Amino acid sequence: MTDINTHKHLLDCTLRDGGYPIHFQFSGRDVKHICAGLEAAGISYIEVGHGLGLGASGLEHGVAFESDTAYIQIAKRSVKKARIGAFFIPGIGRLSDIEAAVEAGLDFLRVGTNVTEVSLAKDAVQLAKSLGLEVHLNLMKSYAVGVSAFPEIVHTAKSLGVDILYVVDSAGCMLPEEVASYIRAVVLAEMKAGFHGHNNLDLVNANSLAALDAGAMLVDATLRGMGRSSGNAQTEVLAHLLNRRSGTELYEVFPLFETIEKHVEPLMIKPQGQASLDVITGMSRFHSSFLPRFKRAQGRYDVDLNRLILAVSQIDCVNPSEQLIESVARDLVRLDG
Repeated sequence: MTDINTHKHLLDCTLRDGGYPIHFQFSGRDVKHICAGLEAAGISYIEVGHGLGLGASGLEHGVAFESDTAYIQIAKRSVKKARIGAFFIPGIGRLSDIEAAVEAGLDFLRVGTNVTEVSLAKDAVQLAKSLGLEVHLNLMKSYAVGVSAFPEIVHTAKSLGVDILYVVDSAGCMLPEEVASYIRAVVLAEMKAGFHGHNNLDLVNANSLAALDAGAMLVDATLRGMGRSSGNAQTEVLAHLLNRRSGTELYEVFPLFETIEKHVEPLMIKPQGQASLDVITGMSRFHSSFLPRFKRAQGRYDVDLNRLILAVSQIDCVNPSEQLIESVARDLVRLDG
């Protein structure tokens, strides 16, 4: 597994934040398949559990399909190397919930407090560190404190001894340049930074890139952008963009598409994010007017449409002929066979 000290990562929180629009009804089977698909794509941080964290499941906040410990145990059995984490909000969860999560196999804990209430995280952070967990602190509603006052908040958070400090755009209201300013304040304090955003202004993917450019080591995302309110950054989109920027295949995007189509989209009550076909269109520089040609080829050959579009577009993204599309489709079928 790559080192958080030297590599930038995606943290997928589909199985936590993505639970809001389906009322936290991810089953054990969903966890198994989604975790396996994320790890196959190269995602090394996976967060699971109730949207409001450990101890939240109940009548007040909504009853999750599985218990906290069941989510963690199933996730751990479903991966080989990926780290499994959970969220914790002081006042909702209890310290005993952290202890139970560690017994279930938890690798990292993300403690969330309002940016103005950092001191509330102290007991949870200290306990989690004493139990050997990697601990992140998410400063929810980070924008509520002006960037000029933010360094003081960062200093308080640093004194708690957390491993990563998160800027959180809870309302999806921040601009990329604002995100960058907050992240730089964390980096200047010699702390590892992360970013969690929402998509209310359709800026969350851009904001995530701005956070990475400013020095963040982790950014959050969910498959298909599934999440609270307008949703989150899209794991599959950011995976492609990080590949493109690095010039290397940091992540395998097709396992993400397959996981979305088989195990995420069937659960979605309302559409969120960009559909896989729209994402592959952008990835491959494919002009959608040619889609009927590809559909005809797919009707003759048992070939994945997304893979066909990408493979053909790598040869000709301007005017792909019927003959080229059919030839590539035949080749893909032979390779798959």
